[in-house]
Amino acid sequence: MKQIHSALALLVFSAVLAGCATTEAQAPKTAAPAAAPAAADPALTKAVTTALGKEAQLSGTQITTAATTDGAVTLSGTVKNDWQKYLAGDIAKKTAGIKSVKNSIKVP
Repeated sequence: MKQIHSALALLVFSAVLAGCATTEAQAPKTAAPAAAPAAADPALTKAVTTALGKEAQLSGTQITTAATTDGAVTLSGTVKNDWQKYLAGDIAKKTAGIKSVKNSIKVP
């Protein structure tokens, strides 16, 4: 009787292992490559840069802008205080054609 139980256990274990094995054709596919980042939009970048340049409270700051064709803009660089960081983001948001702003400006 012990031999029958052992044989059945071995048979079940083998069946489980066989069911878990996958062939190369059954292997899951890898994820599709990520979409390329949106292209830069020089007109939007220039519009934001111009708007920031007109603000006297931002004179002497080091702000870089990068806008994309989907209306997103990223601000980077450094300013003197949190107010200037906020102001730069607010000006960028109000610029025509801008849909979203990522404010990555650093305050020392």
